[in-house]
This record gives sequence, structure tokens and C-alpha cells, in this order.
Amino acid sequence: MPTYAILGVTGSTGSSLLRYLHERPEKVNINLYARSASKVESLHPYVKTAKNIQSFVGDLSSAELLKDCLRNVDVIFSAVAQNNNEPGCSIARRTAHSIVSALEALRKEEGLSFKCPVLVFLSSASLNPTFAGATPWLLHWVLERGCYYVYGDLKESIEYLKEQSWIPLITAEPPALTQDISRGYELSLHEVMPGISYDDLARGMVQMAEEDGGHKWVGKGVGIKATGNVKINFLPLIWYLVVGLIAYFSPAAWGVLQRAGLNP
Repeated sequence: MPTYAILGVTGSTGSSLLRYLHERPEKVNINLYARSASKVESLHPYVKTAKNIQSFVGDLSSAELLKDCLRNVDVIFSAVAQNNNEPGCSIARRTAHSIVSALEALRKEEGLSFKCPVLVFLSSASLNPTFAGATPWLLHWVLERGCYYVYGDLKESIEYLKEQSWIPLITAEPPALTQDISRGYELSLHEVMPGISYDDLARGMVQMAEEDGGHKWVGKGVGIKATGNVKINFLPLIWYLVVGLIAYFSPAAWGVLQRAGLNP
């Protein structure tokens, strides 16, 4: 069986990836990387008994542990992400650098026998000019500022990963994400719909990695387009953007909102 690594398995995207891979008939070995074993087990109790799942618990800065997690894997799903528009956020950059460092160490250890896994890295449709071009200008203006620090972090991480030409990279670029059931999706290089469920994002990311051995999508920014009627709860999204705009125009206000428990 092939082996897939999931980084950030306790987040919404990582959790959806794990559930989908665990429940579908086509089984794979799964290496999980997370900071909290108890949180993994509370969200996914089957992890304790599943013979095809191995857990690696620690911070992404733990180079040796991450290297062990990525050893001999065929695909890496990086679902480590930050939604809140926190000034100075760097989680995507730190994750990208940790992945590259671990893979470089493995390449040095294994020499000519090293085969680099396909890396499916979670990004955003808003960073793709093709997808963003269909967004009304006012909404695009709001998104650029309400997600300014998050997008900046993602941009730098993707640019860094693209510099590593030896790593087969696919960037998964969903639109707004929502907690909904799977409504159907298709992969696209041309357009996305306003929203997609985490479950369909997970299915799309797996398809990216598996279709033609991943070769079909390597080097591309791939959108996940909903084909069904996705249900979006707009109130949390609006509040998220309001807080993000406050952080953009007044970075010092971020800490005040955080201490007040008003961050989404």
C-alpha cells in the first residue's frame, strides 16, 4: 500500500482528509503529524486501533520527528493553516521550511534511492489571478485586506516551495471553506464557485495526488469547484472579515480583540 502523510490533522481540512482516507475502500497507510495526541484521539478515536495509521506527535520544529513521519511516504498533504488575520503570522512559511528541511535530510541520507513524495500544499483560490479575476472588485478588495497577513504568509510559503524544483508540488486552491457535507466537486484550472465544503476539499486534494500518479497536477495551482448547492453560513464569515479588516487597518487592535475573546 502507498503511504500518505497528513500534517495538521486536528484542523478542519486535516480531519476531513483523515476521515475520507480512513473510510474509503481503497486503503493506504497514513502517517499523522499533530501537536496533541489527546486531541487526535478525541476527534478520531479509531486512530488508536487502526493498523494502517501511525501517529507522530510534536511541533513542526522537531526536525527528526518530522523526518521520520515523511520517510518513505508517497504523498504529503500539508493542511497546516491559519484562518485568523493575525499580524505577523508565519505558520505556512514555517511549515514549508520544515517540510523542505526534512526532505533534504532524507535525500542526503538515502542518496540515489531517494524518491521525493508529491507535496499537496493547501493555499487559497484568492491568490490565483485566474480564480480571483471572477470575484467582484469590492469583495476582492475586502478579502485582500481582511486576509492580508494570512495571504502574505501563504504567498511567501508557495514562492519558497516553488524554488525547490526537485519537490513535485501541487497547490490546492479552494474558495471559501464551509462546514457542510460533500455536495460534489470537480478540479479546475479555470474557475471555482464561491464556496466548497471541507469534505469536498479533502476529496479534491486526494484526487490531485492520485490522478496519473499526481503528475497531471504537479506544478499547478488547482481549484476545487463545487458542483452541488453548498450551504454557507455567512454570519461567521462576515465577522471573520470584520475582525480581519480591523487587524489590517490597526494591527495593534488584534491583541485587544484577542484578549477580549472576540477573534473568530
